[in-house]
Amino acid sequence: MAGQHFIAAALLAAAVAALPATAAETEAGDGQMVVINGTRSPEMQPYRYMLSGLDAFDSQHALAPNAQQLRFRLHTKRKAPAGAMDNVVVRLSGNDTDIVVPLAADHSFTLPRNRAAEDDNADVVLNQKKSYYGWMPDVRSAGVPADMRRLGDIQLECRVLIAIAKNYIPFLIRATINTITLTTDWCAYKDFNMSVRSERVIASATLVDGARRLELKVDEDGKMYSVPLNDKAYSNDALIEFKFE
Repeated sequence: MAGQHFIAAALLAAAVAALPATAAETEAGDGQMVVINGTRSPEMQPYRYMLSGLDAFDSQHALAPNAQQLRFRLHTKRKAPAGAMDNVVVRLSGNDTDIVVPLAADHSFTLPRNRAAEDDNADVVLNQKKSYYGWMPDVRSAGVPADMRRLGDIQLECRVLIAIAKNYIPFLIRATINTITLTTDWCAYKDFNMSVRSERVIASATLVDGARRLELKVDEDGKMYSVPLNDKAYSNDALIEFKFE
């Protein structure tokens, strides 16, 4: 049984690693999401795949009922030069599609549902060098302090991320993970921990639910922390407190 748990955890990690341009660059390798000089390439993120994430947000919204919308947040990778976020443009690009997607001051954006772009097999692209950037889903419930995170929001981010990642994973591997974990909802697997990116360097992260407290693992550079998604002692409304460097 322990061996099966290890295999399941390894397969789930590989599933996330299959997704281009996620935040887990140290675990998943360099992702690719972008277009250079207006040219199209199969290395970009297909719009239809991203729509799978929007569908997951809608179907699993009960995890974060006070989150009004799904956003995706860009971030730069370690190799990116200073000012890499300056003048970044996000677009839906296809043979007959060219739609600019507004980018907020925090480098997040929402993807519109556009049937014409879907039929055109459009891609989500950037106008900058592909190896400099990553992205992650961003779910924020109303009323949560800006310097804290809600567990249910992160659980919903996981569903969005895995829904998109499954588009990249061959059927036999998906079936194997389903068999070992006994579920098609991989984020519900009891041993699945999700690495979450922090926009600020953190010294510590603590999951808090009433009197219960759980210190979370933080990576060496203070930019990622690990969240146990399925510890039944903590409700969806549990909050993560941070101490910042």
